Amino acid sequence: MKRKYVTLDILSVAISAFNFNNQQVIRDPGKTEDGQDIVPNRQLIKDYTSGNKLLIDAGFAPESIEANDVVSYLQQSELIQTLIGKNDQFLHQINAMLQTKEITEREFGLMAWAPKLATDLRKKDSVREVSAQYESRSRYIGKVGDKITVEFTLIESRYVKSMDCYAVYGHTPEDNLIFYWAKDKEKIVANGKIQGRIKAQKEDKYRGSARVTTMNYVKSVV
Repeated sequence: MKRKYVTLDILSVAISAFNFNNQQVIRDPGKTEDGQDIVPNRQLIKDYTSGNKLLIDAGFAPESIEANDVVSYLQQSELIQTLIGKNDQFLHQINAMLQTKEITEREFGLMAWAPKLATDLRKKDSVREVSAQYESRSRYIGKVGDKITVEFTLIESRYVKSMDCYAVYGHTPEDNLIFYWAKDKEKIVANGKIQGRIKAQKEDKYRGSARVTTMNYVKSVV
């Protein structure tokens, strides 16, 4: 008979594994540049439940307080998504697992993703909250084809694999929203002056139909 583990206990260990791997979910073993072992999150969970002394001596310990917060947050997120007509199957799958009292080692791989999912959803919620402050007030800047220089404050940047670029989104001191693509991380301006050409102006349905000015050929201006 397969050994069973208390679900919340394993979530606590999964959170520690996530933090231990610098808030990443590592799937395959590897080596760092200095030759240190990179241990997958699932293996960290398994090693801890097996009483691996080296892991415990390295300071690896369950995050039991945070586990309850993760469960509550993921359940609330699914409820909200259901109310607005969204259907996130992965979120539903993880919540279904978290609602059981016990799991087996077979579920360790799925459990490893729970803290990352909660972290990603929290970041999205935070971005939405900040963005909402500007969406109703934003106005277009100049007109298409104009070369402009503006002060820019970053709201969000994320890597889009299909474009092999970073999507960069932020606002000006006048509360006008700006979007641009950055090929390299160095092109992402957190706070400062940027220069570029206006490529498009449109209402963004994903951001409350806010007026967003899209720029290209963007560079930081000292």
